[in-house]
Amino acid sequence: MPRFDLAQMARRTRNIRRSSIVLRDIVPPSTLATDLFRGSYLPVITAWTDALPRIEAAYTRTLSEITQDSPADVRAEIDGAAAAIDRLVLLLSPGLRDWALRVEQWQRGKWRGAVLSATGVDLQTMIGAGDMRAPIETAIEWNTSLIRDVSDQARQRISNAVFDGLRNRTPAREVAKSVREAADMGRARSVRIASDQLSKITSSLADERRREAGIDAWRWRHSGKLHPRADHVARNGKEYTDETAPKDRPGQLPFCGCRGQAVITFD
Repeated sequence: MPRFDLAQMARRTRNIRRSSIVLRDIVPPSTLATDLFRGSYLPVITAWTDALPRIEAAYTRTLSEITQDSPADVRAEIDGAAAAIDRLVLLLSPGLRDWALRVEQWQRGKWRGAVLSATGVDLQTMIGAGDMRAPIETAIEWNTSLIRDVSDQARQRISNAVFDGLRNRTPAREVAKSVREAADMGRARSVRIASDQLSKITSSLADERRREAGIDAWRWRHSGKLHPRADHVARNGKEYTDETAPKDRPGQLPFCGCRGQAVITFD
């Protein structure tokens, strides 16, 4: 349910004769994605990278000795690193919350500015972080899950490289290269995830701000990425309501950077 009717407030503030006003597009800065990566994902990748010398040393010893118990030594190193990283993830939660709140604050400021510029209505005293509790908490939980998944995937790739190496008696130097590639893959994936999660939370915040203002209409803005979805390009500039919109809204699909641009309509 809308908390207030922005269209009515705009009419009272200005003598608006137009049938609709399109609020300016709000594009999140990439620095916020970089902050998410560095603060919440990079520490996990760094922890795995720091554990690799111990895993590689255990592999080298195991390869030279090959006793019944020696593969367990490698497993112990991997499991120990994974357990330490699981504890690390818990410590990252406050920073992740701080990031989500900073994104909300940034988006709120941009939304307030867009509304003020277009209508003359200042929402400063009417909106706050508390209004956006649901999208903020969703972003925190989603990123926590993704951080764990990045760690689990790195662990699996490292384990595969190590135990496949033992089975084939692969030289330690080649296995070391493989496990470091596994960590690098986790880093690259984390960068992409951080960018996508910024799109996810800002799209969610924009939708909630629009709805609380009683705005049902919006315009599709294509992200301009190099490899876009053809149907998203075709929707660029088209106007929808929440009822007529496609099932996949802007920013919802994986790595979609499209945005919904609010349209205030006057009956």
